[in-house]
Formats: sequence, structure tokens, C-alpha cells
Amino acid sequence: MNLVPLGAFFAPNPKDGKIYIQAPGDTPASGFNANDYRPLINYTDITLVGHGSYSNYNAFIATWQKQSGRMTFTTNYTFSKVLGVRDNETDNGQGAGNTMNPYNVRANYGVLTWDHTHIFNAAYVVNMPSPVHGNKFLGGVANGWVVSGITQWQSGAPIQPNTAGTLNVNFPSSLQPQDWLGTNAFLATEPKLICDPRNGLHSNQFFNPACFAPPTNGQNGDVIWPYIKGPAFFNSDLAVYKDFVFKEHHKVQLRFSAFNFLNHPLWQFGTAGNVDQQLNFANSSGALTQTNQNALTTGSPLFKTGRRVIEFAAKYNF
Repeated sequence: MNLVPLGAFFAPNPKDGKIYIQAPGDTPASGFNANDYRPLINYTDITLVGHGSYSNYNAFIATWQKQSGRMTFTTNYTFSKVLGVRDNETDNGQGAGNTMNPYNVRANYGVLTWDHTHIFNAAYVVNMPSPVHGNKFLGGVANGWVVSGITQWQSGAPIQPNTAGTLNVNFPSSLQPQDWLGTNAFLATEPKLICDPRNGLHSNQFFNPACFAPPTNGQNGDVIWPYIKGPAFFNSDLAVYKDFVFKEHHKVQLRFSAFNFLNHPLWQFGTAGNVDQQLNFANSSGALTQTNQNALTTGSPLFKTGRRVIEFAAKYNF
């Protein structure tokens, strides 16, 4: 409550009648006091606790299981969408996303930070055939092996609410909310979409930075963007093991395990100090530009992780 109205700083100061910011992008004149423009001049921000936020979750869930025979497995797939108001709230864990329009809660309704459209999980155990008969030694070596594993895949999280709602944009000081929008109620000025950033992408590119530009005419950019997903997650672990019984109540288990056995890389944004998710519309002199100046933000992540790890274990039970 008690927010400075949109564009109020471009009007005469209610206390002295002086115009301190002549037009969007101008530097305020000496003596400017933002609190003079509040509806209740003797107060700053007034916090009113309410229940204006809302969300909804819709999903299709399918499960396929087999729990008998030589092979047992369970698989599940979820197709879902988590929508709601991005309200900066973090009391219950991860924040839903920044509130970019402080005047209208409904204007901040979009996909939330933790949404993953597709999620697939599988776990399986396969008792391998026993091909050797009539030779006790060879049968003991070749028969009775078990293969087990898990496989996980999920689509990437939404980029906008996970990058401060603005792709961590950097504007010159003239495009900060106070000077550009005529109010200090906004967290940041939004970039404007001039095309769909999901179209025309090349391999391993998740958004097109050329689709973002500074807003014009003292207006804010787009508060809610199309759903831009980040890199997906994929992992598959595999284990092969066998119990060798050589005496009553005595056995040795040999186990060979491979974590991420396909050696699949996982691409990640914003890792290892990379600024590959930060639009910049200020040149080296600090002046406004119409195109992104950050050569590292190309829509492709600069860091990948994940490697195959092989483990051998022997366990003696008695």
C-alpha cells in the first residue's frame, strides 16, 4: 500500500509544485524526494497482509508396473502445469517468482519457478537367465546375475521467473523505474519482447536474445513472457550384481555400478560464475543500446556437468 502511482514523478511535486523529472529517462533535479509523491505523504511503504495470491496445478499422471516374473519394473510419467501469481513469497520454500507489477496481482499470473512440464521415472530389476547347466563351477560364475537400474528425465524449469523476472537485465540508470516509469514501486524495468524468443533456435539454444529490446516511450516491457524452458535433466544409473553362496549363512556379493552410465552431459545456466543469463542494454560508456551487449548471453548455457562414475564393491555377509 501507499505506492507511488505510475508516472507520478513526471508531475508536479504535491508539496512544492516543482517538476523534478521532466520526461522519462531524465535525471531528477536537486531536491527530489520520492516520498513526497505517495498518497499518504507522512508514511513510506505500508504492508498489508492479505491472501491475494492464488495458484492452480493440473496434471496427467500415468503409471506402468510389473511386479512378478524374471523382470520387475515401475515407471511413471507426469504431464503438468503449475500456474499462479508470482508473489515473491518464500516462507514455504522456493519463491514463486518476483512480482513485476505491484499494482495488479492478476498481472503477475504465469508459470511458477518450480514447474517442469514433463517428468519421467523408471526403476527396474532383471534376473538374468542361467545359461550354464552341468558344470558347477561355470554355472556358479555365469548364472544368477541381476541387473537393476533407474532412469530419470524431466523438462527444464521456466527461465523468466528463475532470472528475477527480467533475464537479470541491466539497463542504464536512465531506464531504472524511478526515471523511466515515474515511480519507485517497481522492482525493475522489464525488457520488451519484439519477437517470440522460442522460435528459430539452433541446437542447445533455449531462447533468442535478439527478441528482447528496451521498452519505449516511458512504458514498461512485458511482465509475462512465453514459456521459455531451460535445459532438461536426464540421468540413468545401472548396477550388475550376484551373490556367491559358499557356506550356510555365508555369502559374498559382487556389485558393479555405473552412475550416469551413458555419460550424458547436463547443461546449466548461470553456473561457475558465467553470466549467460543476463541481458545488457548499456554500452561501455553506460549509454542505452537497442540490442543485447552481453556476448555471453546467447541463449545457450556455458557450463555442463555430469560424468560417468564406475564403482566396484564386494560385500561379505555372515
